[in-house]
Amino acid sequence: MKHAEAQEAVLARMTASRAELIVAHVANEPVRPTRVARRLPATMRAAPWFLRTPNAELIAIALVGIAIFGLRRTIQTAVSAGLNASTHRAVGNLLNALRE
Repeated sequence: MKHAEAQEAVLARMTASRAELIVAHVANEPVRPTRVARRLPATMRAAPWFLRTPNAELIAIALVGIAIFGLRRTIQTAVSAGLNASTHRAVGNLLNALRE
């Protein structure tokens, strides 16, 4: 019987503290910010979609490369640079793993 009485006392305290927390939360209702639609500057609204992307610089570099070197040479250079960076990272990771 002692255990049941102790359990009832704990449950009663839990209920009371839960009620206090709910009342305190309602009284101190956090302020929720409202969403404000972000307006683009007038110069950006007139730009084509590909210039509004985060990778606009990469697109511009690719277009300039195509204009100067041609499509084939630009693709070869981009693939070569990508493979070089990927290989360098893989070898570096392998050497770091062997060092540890």
